[in-house]
Amino acid sequence: MLSPSTRRLDLTLKRDLYAEAGTAAYWVLDPQVPSITTWTLRGGTFEQTGYAAAADSLTAYLPFPVTVCPDDLVR
Repeated sequence: MLSPSTRRLDLTLKRDLYAEAGTAAYWVLDPQVPSITTWTLRGGTFEQTGYAAAADSLTAYLPFPVTVCPDDLVR
């Protein structure tokens, strides 16, 4: 979950550290929009594989199959 004080770190350094550690997927929930963005590790770097905002739904498959709606996650 992004917060104003760690937003930049969560979207850059933290994501890069998870990639270096071999984490298969990285998700970021932004409660201000609300939105969710997912990245999947491919070839040692994260590629954005999903995005949904407000009432849109997103189906992700890593680390497990799930469908989420950002509005439902920030209530």
